[in-house]
Amino acid sequence: AIGCHKTRPGPPRTMSGVKVYVGNLDPDVPKEELEEEFTKYARVVTTWVARQPPGFAFVTVETDRDAEEAISKLDGKRIGHQEIRVQLAKSKGGGGGGRGGSRGRGGGRRGRDSRSRSRGRRDSRRRDSRRRSSRRRR
Repeated sequence: AIGCHKTRPGPPRTMSGVKVYVGNLDPDVPKEELEEEFTKYARVVTTWVARQPPGFAFVTVETDRDAEEAISKLDGKRIGHQEIRVQLAKSKGGGGGGRGGSRGRGGGRRGRDSRSRSRGRRDSRRRDSRRRSSRRRR
């Protein structure tokens, strides 16, 4: 067998762990407090807390099991004045999960799709009937 499917699709991985998204985070909670909560249930690799805009963070933990444990224990827990949401981060093309994933510029399909869509909008004003007829032929 050719080993092209050795890893099963799963949580977003970084070079050194599994990325977990923390939402509804109280803006006054310091990074150290969030990290302290996570270290009760998982081996934390890195913690990044958004400040502009505030309200979310990414915590990278060592293993899938660490991520599952942290999610099950911390999702819905009150930290600061709010109950946090904890879930596996969604992978986004070439980087930057969660809300502001603009880092994945060179990342595959997304770039091509947006270019063709914007070109289609420009052309649609001038050549609307031509575009419709070309679609019918396909």
